[in-house]
Amino acid sequence: MKPLLLTVLSFIITLFPGGIKADTFNVIIYTGGNPPYTIIENGEISGIFKDLFAELETYTGHKFKLTPLPVARALKEFDFGGVDIEPGVNEKWRQHTQVKGLYSIPYEVSTEVLVFKPENRIQAQKPEDLYGKSIGIVRGYSYPRFDPAFSQGLIKKVENISEHNLLQQMVIDRLRHVFIGYRTILYYQKKNPQYRSFQIGDIVSQVEVKLRVHPNKSHLLPELNRALATMLEQGKIKAIYDKYR
Repeated sequence: MKPLLLTVLSFIITLFPGGIKADTFNVIIYTGGNPPYTIIENGEISGIFKDLFAELETYTGHKFKLTPLPVARALKEFDFGGVDIEPGVNEKWRQHTQVKGLYSIPYEVSTEVLVFKPENRIQAQKPEDLYGKSIGIVRGYSYPRFDPAFSQGLIKKVENISEHNLLQQMVIDRLRHVFIGYRTILYYQKKNPQYRSFQIGDIVSQVEVKLRVHPNKSHLLPELNRALATMLEQGKIKAIYDKYR
């Protein structure tokens, strides 16, 4: 056998140790977008998650179909097995779901912060700091440190379908405080001057994020873990995130 062919076969075996059997998997992305993770403009999808799964296709040989859904519906579709993978989540956020799912190795850290206008500055170091306040969050999102106070009505939870809608509500003073991803608020402030006066307060959540895989696709998990580990080692994931700073 020629040396070049041997090299190619060796490379293929390294990438696909279980053998080459390409499949297609449905991946949740949220309609309304949550930039820079998902950016939807003129019907075109871009952002961190699209780039991440494009790399995963290279490393696994599988195809990953991005499936836009509202957050609440996406969670139900996962329970029903209508979608296979939810990216960028942590087990603590999905404790309330019917199907808990299986989780990949962590590949990044998600930081969520309190955002407000300068005149509405408050602290959020502990739930008690927000008692009696109204806090805007994306419907379906979970904040384990604050969820008990939300459920008891000690903090009023005002839900909307996207981070962008929450920020719009702050512009017109329908909301004074929102929980939002740190990367997301920086993205919107960079793109939209009307948000640049908003201030970033305390961290309300900081956790490792992973891929949540439906149990009926458990055979995919080892492949994802191998691919993610290699991408982390080679700096591929850092490069994707840095692209959207």
